[in-house]
Amino acid sequence: MPALDARQWTLKVALSQRPWSFVASVGMAVAFICNGLTPVVVGRAVDEAIATSSAGRLGFWILVLGCLFVLAIVANWIARFMLIRSQQLVSHDLRTMVTDRIQDPRGFAGRERTAGGLLSIASSDTSRVGEIVMMTVMPVAEAAAIVYGATMMFTISPWLSLATLIGGPLLAIVALRVARPLQSRSVARQHAIAQAAATAADVVQGLRILKGLGAIVTVRVRYAEVSDIAYHKTIHANAAEARLNGATEATGAIFVSALGIAAGAFALNGHMTIGDLITVVGLTQFLITPMTMFGRNLASRWASAEASGRRIREVLGADFEHTTEIDEARTANFLEALPTGLTVVRGTDHELISQLESLPRTRVIVVPHAADLFDGSVADNVHPDRATAEEALRVACCDDIPEGPDKRVGENGRMLSGGQRQRVALARAIAFDPEVLVLQDPTTAVDSVTEQNLAERVSRHRAGKITLVFSEAPAWNAVAANHSSVAELKATAEELLAGAAR
Repeated sequence: MPALDARQWTLKVALSQRPWSFVASVGMAVAFICNGLTPVVVGRAVDEAIATSSAGRLGFWILVLGCLFVLAIVANWIARFMLIRSQQLVSHDLRTMVTDRIQDPRGFAGRERTAGGLLSIASSDTSRVGEIVMMTVMPVAEAAAIVYGATMMFTISPWLSLATLIGGPLLAIVALRVARPLQSRSVARQHAIAQAAATAADVVQGLRILKGLGAIVTVRVRYAEVSDIAYHKTIHANAAEARLNGATEATGAIFVSALGIAAGAFALNGHMTIGDLITVVGLTQFLITPMTMFGRNLASRWASAEASGRRIREVLGADFEHTTEIDEARTANFLEALPTGLTVVRGTDHELISQLESLPRTRVIVVPHAADLFDGSVADNVHPDRATAEEALRVACCDDIPEGPDKRVGENGRMLSGGQRQRVALARAIAFDPEVLVLQDPTTAVDSVTEQNLAERVSRHRAGKITLVFSEAPAWNAVAANHSSVAELKATAEELLAGAAR
């Protein structure tokens, strides 16, 4: 992927899958040209076989036509496979970059970002930018088809060839001019749709809380407002796109009709044979698609990709809320001062947690109070190695989950109870086995007996390693090797950081 501040970022993304996208371009161009050769073959068959009643020549041209069809099918299949593959790879790379940035524990500085808004960027915007790879394939094939059509026309009439070469760029210019309103309206449409999707996702995420507050009607009114804005922005953008399609279709139809009429006039004056006339008519029908689509693709798809690209870069380039990760020397000093074993920290000090989150994730894992689960089995949510997952689930007291590790959790763990979700998330952190494990109120949704068992198992499993628990629960205090106040740990951290800075 190109640098976020690179000039022509969208174009460089479109070219990032070379040489495979170039293979798709060549394959699509071959498929187009094979289709364009069909009227040429038919015209030759009329002049050499039909007009002379030669069965041998007719069989020859039928064989040639069959070979063209086979070649077109193979080239089209390869081109589309490479195109879709390239699009999916670009979308995957962007989606991975965006999700990595969203999950970065250092967070986002500045304006608040909702889960729904980030979801829209990570899904629809990355897919839309991925589709821009088509701009390195289809326009190339369409341009090749226009040049081929002009070359074939030249063998019949240089004037028709010149008209074809001039007409292609003119149609592209018309499309680009007509598409100017579409570019600005596409940005507004995508922003409004993303806002509506973000609001819907946020409502679903907090549905239980909203019901408890009795705020469903208020939220419904709010969603209706953003949905109505998205509807009108979409109508405006679609109207501009419809005008673009209509203008390009009409201009292309007029142009190829003029070519056909000119070819008919040449035939009436004896300047071309009946076979040549059939070839020209067939070529004009063939050329109408690449000529109209050439400018339309450049105008419409590029506008949408540019708008989505700006949203993606804005997220990827956003400043961090927390400081950058502490260097290795300062990290080592910091961790050496932390007590070994399970330590209970009274109260919740956000500054201390922020300092812990700034440490390298390869060494320190901070488990939030509410962790997310993903659709799949319990074991899949814990660790890819089955034995490791089962051991972590045992430590986290997940024995009471029906169907055990194979139980499907549903999206965000909706098929589990609150206590089960909390313990599966804890098992995931335990399975990672970090050097330092930080737990924030890890057992608020479990009963007292399970909480006591869980605290004992975690203490035994993490013996000899650093485990900090921010909790007021008596069960953790009962098994803790150490019992520290926030002030003590905070002072230690400040002393270490101050000493390392000198």
